[in-house]
Amino acid sequence: MKQLSLFSIAFALQLLISCTSNDIKKTKEFDPTKKRSADKKVEVVALPDSLLFWKERYQSDSVKIKFDSLSPSFTRHFIDRFNAKSFIKNKLYVENDSVLHFRWSFKDSTTKKNALYNWLDCFGNNCNSIKMYESFKSEKQNSLIFINQKSISFISSKNSLTKELWMNFEKSTFSKDSMQLLIVQQPGKNALWYRFQKNKFNLLKK
Repeated sequence: MKQLSLFSIAFALQLLISCTSNDIKKTKEFDPTKKRSADKKVEVVALPDSLLFWKERYQSDSVKIKFDSLSPSFTRHFIDRFNAKSFIKNKLYVENDSVLHFRWSFKDSTTKKNALYNWLDCFGNNCNSIKMYESFKSEKQNSLIFINQKSISFISSKNSLTKELWMNFEKSTFSKDSMQLLIVQQPGKNALWYRFQKNKFNLLKK
């Protein structure tokens, strides 16, 4: 009987010690002065307006290209596959129309020529092969193609485009990348080739 009582007392003591140690652990684990990860404030970093630079360039005093709003364009183009060093792909909204402005800069003139000749070899929606300075029938869109020393610019719109405005944009924004050729396309008409000489584009006649 005494043995049973001693056993009961020992069991009760062991149970009491176990409960006390668990309470101590729980007390240590809960510290009201420490914030849980869920309570931590998430810092939101405000991104700068990445398009502000281009808004200012398009609307500078020497260019003055008019548009209502501007957004990045994710439209794929044939030249995208030729590993340009950098590129611009913007969409300018003007009333009920939009203007696509793509520009690819390459590391040197050789890389640019490779991209250009491949594009001319599969040009337009029908992948027509076009030779340099060759007259060809334009597609539905108006477009300007500036072929510079190390870059290619492509501007496209349903409405007419003023080549002088975009020429000023090229000259003022990329003054170190000299202009060489310009292709002007208008729907239903033969494309026109211009060569940049003496600070202006002169029509090439065959």
